[in-house]
Amino acid sequence: MRRIAIVLVALVLPPAASAASQAPADARRAIDAANAAWARLTAAGHSDSLAEFYHSNAVVYPPNMSAIQGKVAIREFFGAISNMSSPPPVLTLRADSVWNAGSWALELGRWTWVWPAGAKVPPGEAQADSGKYMARWVQEKGRWVIMQDTWSSDVMLRPQH
Repeated sequence: MRRIAIVLVALVLPPAASAASQAPADARRAIDAANAAWARLTAAGHSDSLAEFYHSNAVVYPPNMSAIQGKVAIREFFGAISNMSSPPPVLTLRADSVWNAGSWALELGRWTWVWPAGAKVPPGEAQADSGKYMARWVQEKGRWVIMQDTWSSDVMLRPQH
């Protein structure tokens, strides 16, 4: 009976991190740094560069759209957003929590998106928006990258007539 208990504990508990880069604090620091870089790239109009934060087989689940799979398609998606306005919107990302389990981490956070005064706002977009997001990060070659990403707005959709 004691052996069964030990085996069950071993199956339930996640494996210990094998390297310092897998420690929860390191995952959180890497994710916070990526979020800061994400905002800088968006502000500079380099949204197509956001694909570098993603795994080659990543899947993005944007609101009100089909899933987008793979780094090339993700680059095209964010590039199209970048080309929709000038000047680009101001984006803020804030991780509320990051749970780490060795080689992967789950991030839950909040975002805000504000178009500067005078910006060409895409049709149907509000001047400002905010919402929440969830991203699952994985380690790839010692670097944290996003494997799955989804977000939604807190602003209610306006009925279309």
